[in-house]
Amino acid sequence: MIHYTCDRCKREINTTNQTRHVVKIQVTAVVEDMAEELDEDGDHLSELHQLLEGIHDDDSCDITDMAHRGRFDLCPECYRQYVKNPLGRDALLPIGFSNN
Repeated sequence: MIHYTCDRCKREINTTNQTRHVVKIQVTAVVEDMAEELDEDGDHLSELHQLLEGIHDDDSCDITDMAHRGRFDLCPECYRQYVKNPLGRDALLPIGFSNN
């Protein structure tokens, strides 16, 4: 029998009486408009080649950073919490003002 553990709370998920939820996340880098970075009067292919070469020369930009995938198992309780706040943002608290 395969045992599943919730990746959020680390509790075991009993698949005979609980639903196991699988969350799949894919993050990719998107370059919206490279034309703005290229000089309109210059050699576009040469400039594009230089931009691409710069990606390989830059140690902080790894090709693995451009695409990342994740797969997570969630128990029913953690799934309900996840769908309420998938990005993990703190809820905005209302600002209270005094009646001065």
